[in-house]
Amino acid sequence: MLPNVDGINVCRQLRRHKETREAGILMLTAKSEEVDQIEGFEAGADDYVVKPYSIRVLLERIRALQRRRAVPEDDEPTVESLECLGIHMDLRRYQVTVQGQPIELTRSEFRLLQTLMGEPGKAYDRAELIELALGEDTLVLERTIDVHIRALRRKLGELADAIETVRGIGYRFKEPN
Repeated sequence: MLPNVDGINVCRQLRRHKETREAGILMLTAKSEEVDQIEGFEAGADDYVVKPYSIRVLLERIRALQRRRAVPEDDEPTVESLECLGIHMDLRRYQVTVQGQPIELTRSEFRLLQTLMGEPGKAYDRAELIELALGEDTLVLERTIDVHIRALRRKLGELADAIETVRGIGYRFKEPN
């Protein structure tokens, strides 16, 4: 309903640009059909409010959006890299090297390795790995993790044994000595 471009396209543009990618987006619209709301959320909206609306409710939705996006003051600084047993992960650049040699990983393999390396020695069951590494909204079988682990081990080459199988449970990253 905007003069030259619709709100869905504005939302998509905001999500594409680095400077506005993380901005909170609340769509305020007269479009009340379910399909319109779904399109808004798929475009990247954090909330969707249909006219007519209460100003007080709108203000509370804005406050809730701000709370969700706020970073706690006592939050730990963001980890930018992980290194263990000759494997180095640059989390900002999305790069992995094994004994100094770069390897190519899929997004799922990268996130899986990041999860395992984040806490060496901790055993994760397959369901945890799906939730933590692939996302809780991912619809996959638990055995899909086995396929990802097998591919990851193959890419790690000589350091494949850094990912240990925990019989009856799942997997863990070997603790350094």
